[in-house]
Amino acid sequence: MQKIIGLDIGSYSIKAVEIVNTFKSYEIANFYETKIPLIEGFSPDIVIPTCLEQLFTENKIEADRIITAMPGQYISSRILSFHFSDPYKIQGAIYSEIEDVVPFNIDEMIIDHQILGQVDGQTLVLVVLTKKAFLRSFLQHLQRVGIDPKSVDVDCLSFYNLCPYLEMESGKIYGFVDMGHEKTSICLVQDGVLKMFRSINLGGRYLTDFLARDLQVSYNEAQRLKHQVSRILLSEGETASLSSDHRQVAEGITAGTQAIVKELGRTLYAFKNWEKSPIERIYLSGGTSQIQNIDTHLSYHLEIDIQRSKLGKNALSMDPRLESSIPYMLQGISIGMRSVSTVRRHSQINLRKGEFAYVQDYESILKWVTLISKGIGIALFLLCVSYISKHYLYTSQTEKVRSLYEKEFTLAFPELKKKYLGGKQPFDKVRKDAEGLFREQIKAKKQSINTFLASNKDSTAMQVLEKMSTGLPKEIEFEIVEYKYSEVSKDEGNIKLRVEADSYEIIAKLKNALSAIQGFTQVEEKSSDTKPGTELKIAQIEITYKK
Repeated sequence: MQKIIGLDIGSYSIKAVEIVNTFKSYEIANFYETKIPLIEGFSPDIVIPTCLEQLFTENKIEADRIITAMPGQYISSRILSFHFSDPYKIQGAIYSEIEDVVPFNIDEMIIDHQILGQVDGQTLVLVVLTKKAFLRSFLQHLQRVGIDPKSVDVDCLSFYNLCPYLEMESGKIYGFVDMGHEKTSICLVQDGVLKMFRSINLGGRYLTDFLARDLQVSYNEAQRLKHQVSRILLSEGETASLSSDHRQVAEGITAGTQAIVKELGRTLYAFKNWEKSPIERIYLSGGTSQIQNIDTHLSYHLEIDIQRSKLGKNALSMDPRLESSIPYMLQGISIGMRSVSTVRRHSQINLRKGEFAYVQDYESILKWVTLISKGIGIALFLLCVSYISKHYLYTSQTEKVRSLYEKEFTLAFPELKKKYLGGKQPFDKVRKDAEGLFREQIKAKKQSINTFLASNKDSTAMQVLEKMSTGLPKEIEFEIVEYKYSEVSKDEGNIKLRVEADSYEIIAKLKNALSAIQGFTQVEEKSSDTKPGTELKIAQIEITYKK
């Protein structure tokens, strides 16, 4: 049995969802929450670690694995499309694609990606970025109280983990909207493929601030009144059952909600214009979503079916006493569910990479470091001994190489044996004279090549090469390292190319450009790989040519 904690660190409270995972099943067993007090003069950097420690200590929480997520407002993301689906090629192409659009030094960023699937022959890839400084500060909050999460997801993206547990018809777009304290998270999916996720920096706190200004009361008093009334007015008739004071509060909540509705509307409208598809339904969660009538209010203004999230025991194995807390714990559930092996469609983003990678057994690492240090010391000693012995060896070998150089030089020019062989001339003079003589021979060879080109200008192989040179766009930078033309008939031939380029994306563009040249048919990439010892990509391409 394994205990997993989905840790949701919000701005209003810190929540922990305990998932008990066995070999064959899992159950959402417990839910814990500690509210974060608003204390003047105390930075959240001090208050949040204290609340974290309180949550784990008072509830005696123990876990085999802790999963958490960074707030979406600290995250940038892109969905890229590629012509190829090979994961290795995609990983190599991502950095060149991202480097051109990210306005930061790429070395200051943590980057992770996830292949979403195939759409219209294109491979869609989600790329997530955050500044190292943000992630470092986030992890330091946790490490101050001894919490070392195995993975760090993105809070709004984690709702993708709940796809298998809600009713969704094929081909239709569904969304999750989590209305929290300082932000509202949006996640849209279709047929198990992530379409969009985003955080809007408006939530319950905005409503409290709006009420405080509207009613001219303190923040704490506005918070109390908001929780006490917790209602949106849908019609004038609803005010009859409210006192004058409560009616004024409800009117303020209704007015304040319009800003959230407006931002949600902009986001969803932009998405619908981009995807050219309507949104079938939105599932609502979060503390702010519990305001009475907010689902009906959003549904009316957004013109979308809005339902409160209903993850009961039929969808998830859950302790019955926790079902009433689902709106508040849904974010924690979605974070923790990525570690449950039965979930297939889920977020695979983990920002704990590079210097922030999760390391569980520090003691074993220190042992390895000690052993490696000893090995390095022994290696340095052996290198010193080796250097002294090799100094004498290399000196003698250098003399042998010079002697061999003179021998090969005189073999190429036998008439000069008497002048140079046997160390009769200083080596620098031998080398200088050899270079001059070889230059003369190279010049003669070039003249021979020019003569050959002139006599073979009517060659079909040369004509095809010229056609290829003029037909390819200049912006595609590559190098042909091997060209072979074989004539099949008078009007048909086969071309074999071996090319080198900086990325697989360039090779894919080259293949498409070759296919567009008149007479070039059946352009096929027979093989591709990375050139040993370099970052260059190599590929073997075969083309059928018809006049």
